[in-house]
Amino acid sequence: MISFLFGTDFWSSSTPLLLIGLLAGLAVLVWDWRISLPATLFVQLLIGQVAVQRGLIPDEWGRVFAWVVVGCLLILFLSAQQSAPVTTNGRVGTIMFRGLLLGLGGFLLNSVDLTNLLPLLDSQMTRTVLWLALCAIFGISTGEGALQNGLALLLWLIGAEIALLAVTPAAVVVVVLGAVFLLVALACAYLLLAENLALAENSPPITDVVFPADTPPQPPLNEKLVEWRLRLTDLVLRAQQGDNPR
Repeated sequence: MISFLFGTDFWSSSTPLLLIGLLAGLAVLVWDWRISLPATLFVQLLIGQVAVQRGLIPDEWGRVFAWVVVGCLLILFLSAQQSAPVTTNGRVGTIMFRGLLLGLGGFLLNSVDLTNLLPLLDSQMTRTVLWLALCAIFGISTGEGALQNGLALLLWLIGAEIALLAVTPAAVVVVVLGAVFLLVALACAYLLLAENLALAENSPPITDVVFPADTPPQPPLNEKLVEWRLRLTDLVLRAQQGDNPR
């Protein structure tokens, strides 16, 4: 469907590859998964359409991988909704610092001659695939949890998808890669739920306002008032009968 929005000249230019690179960098730079998930989806849609328009893969394979990535992101989305991922304090620098590091990696990647690395791909497509791999490595090394690492692994697989299908255009590669996509998404979804469950079961430190979990529960105030009233009534009755109130 994306092919109807733009002409053939657009997909043969460097503009869609630049958009793919910006979206891949955005997916690993931002802290909010609600931005990273759509960015990863658009990376797959754009690079799949570019590969189809440039004759690297058939149109059917591009649609298959688009739906596979949609399913993977839906799995991660539902797991994130159920677990409500918490923000950790292990962030590596600010977004500006991380952006500078990623930009430095992109500059070094652009300065290397990659003409003969993947002969079936042109130099621009090769740099895009390697940029996705670089973003994936950056996301894994600076990720805060299972969700960020899962999105980074999906970026890695998106780049590997184009490279492998260009070198080995076989249907079995599509099946294997699709299964790997789904397995990675399911594993990261399970780790995300387990990660948040472990954080929920972690006992808080004992402070002036936080008490140990094994402290016996105190009775409610109304039960205390009823107990005091009964004791007072018993003392009054015993005093009227001449007994020692004590």
